[in-house]
Amino acid sequence: MSDSVSSSGPDNSSGRHPLAYWLGTVPTRTLALISCIILFMMMVLTFVDVGGRYLFNSPLPALAEIIAFMMAGLVFGALPVVCFGEGHVTIDLLDGFVPKRLKRVQGALVNVISSGAMFFIAWRLWEKSMAHLEFGEATDELYMDIWPYSMGMAILSVVAAIAQLAAAGAYLSGVRDDPATAAAGRAT
Repeated sequence: MSDSVSSSGPDNSSGRHPLAYWLGTVPTRTLALISCIILFMMMVLTFVDVGGRYLFNSPLPALAEIIAFMMAGLVFGALPVVCFGEGHVTIDLLDGFVPKRLKRVQGALVNVISSGAMFFIAWRLWEKSMAHLEFGEATDELYMDIWPYSMGMAILSVVAAIAQLAAAGAYLSGVRDDPATAAAGRAT
């Protein structure tokens, strides 16, 4: 029975546990795919808008609002993927001075602090979302409610904060050992 459990799951070739596949790889790839789709849709809408503006003197109405919401979806959709893969911009000014034996502690500490910052951002976005809901705020041109989008950003910020904690756990468990090489091949 243990053989069927360990050999199940599409990602067993890398030796990962099926739970790691379904809780790590699948959500990461799903968010990355959604972000790619949003980016492609933004590109198509911008192309149609510019073409309509210059060829037919008829741009798409309210495209600025639509692009603003899509941009937020793109950024916050990709944020958990970037946070877990540690693909964000880093400055390694002091990495040369950190002894090798403290690299894992450094990676865990940076991810825990970053997770705290992401939880703070999520809390503030949640509060803002509740204010949007309470006051019935809507967009100027399309009259779309704003609160579902700000709530989605808050939820994705929590997911990103949890991803940072998972990255910290990877350092504490020994799966990752050097923050300077963390982003290489970690997004999947």
